[in-house]
Amino acid sequence: MIKLPMLSCLWALLFALPIMAETRHRVAPAADFQIVESVPEATVYGAPGVPRTQDVWLQMIRGARHSIDIAAFYISDRPGSSLTPVLDALIARANAGVHVRVLLDQSFLKNNQVGVDRLRQNGKITIRLLPITALTGGVLHAKYLVVDSADVFVGSANLDWRALEQIHEIGVRVLDARFAQTFEATFDVDWQLADQTDLPKAAERAAQAPGFAPVTAADPIILNARSDDPLIVFPAFSPPALMPAWVTQEQAALVQMIEASRHVLRIQAMTISAIKQFGPKGWWPPIDNALRDAAARGVDVRIIVADWSLREPTQAYLKSLAVLPNITIKFSQLPPAPEGFIAYARVEHAKYVVADDRSAFIGTGNWEWSYFNTSVDASVFVHGVGAAKTLTQIFDAGWNGRYVTTLDPGKNYAAPRTH
Repeated sequence: MIKLPMLSCLWALLFALPIMAETRHRVAPAADFQIVESVPEATVYGAPGVPRTQDVWLQMIRGARHSIDIAAFYISDRPGSSLTPVLDALIARANAGVHVRVLLDQSFLKNNQVGVDRLRQNGKITIRLLPITALTGGVLHAKYLVVDSADVFVGSANLDWRALEQIHEIGVRVLDARFAQTFEATFDVDWQLADQTDLPKAAERAAQAPGFAPVTAADPIILNARSDDPLIVFPAFSPPALMPAWVTQEQAALVQMIEASRHVLRIQAMTISAIKQFGPKGWWPPIDNALRDAAARGVDVRIIVADWSLREPTQAYLKSLAVLPNITIKFSQLPPAPEGFIAYARVEHAKYVVADDRSAFIGTGNWEWSYFNTSVDASVFVHGVGAAKTLTQIFDAGWNGRYVTTLDPGKNYAAPRTH
């Protein structure tokens, strides 16, 4: 586990001395990095040149030669939707001899039984259900894909047709063997736990040193090392109770990123709240303190949340931030789909941050206590102007676009219908 003071020093080095970091850390010459976006139909979203989620998933799956590992909250397909070719591709690769493993949340099985049954009927795809609600009180909320121990996608999009057609999502693809091994090793911990729900044994396995050098905040990978814009990249994971002892923890890394900001923070998340609503009631201060401290230092804090955040007590919490100098909060309201109302859709579901136009975080969890402390989530941290520029373009298009409203602390807003 990386201690907080050490992580703080590392972030300082990443921000101030990128050239030194390049000389001290391993360089991955044959690596790649892509920001990925899902664009709801009939909207003005969609950054030019940014690949779409379905295209990336299909490219990765169809290119698999040995293995495909998927961690997903649930599966939800609609016949003829954009997810159908993805499931078809998984079945085709399994039939071709590729070892396919799918790990899903047990508590949501009733909501995605049809999709699960379709994959199980193939007979060559192995599916396990992680009973994390019984273990920690959380859910398997991570959404990532690892192909051939070399290629990783991680982001906000669920294995859901709506995530490809009707929801705004942000993800990232990283092509690097050591990075992929790090995800596979954490996947294996949860995979084994789904088979044998013995927490003491799982903790023992998670404490064992891996047989490779994992990618962490202390030992990131360097992508595009020979270019004018090298990228320093590492993953982070939640919750601490289930993750290997040697991975970087999400909450601490995200707090350090916010604390290292000096000029502007662009934050987009479906919900943000320091009020614990799942699990023990109370207050969750780490990220809340970091945001308020950043604003007090003069950092321009810009936050976009979904209109789903207008439920109480989240709306009241957001207003407590919005009254502060240097913090502006906007909520987005996507127009209805051309076909009419669609349950659990037409929403901003992305979870990312851009700090000072040079560092970024792309995650899978909402900004609430349970997502960092009881649920399985994953994220990617990247330091580099190119990646930050792409995310800034996406953020600014939303910030200045037609779908957002500035949150007025003196007004009360009605929460939208979701289902």
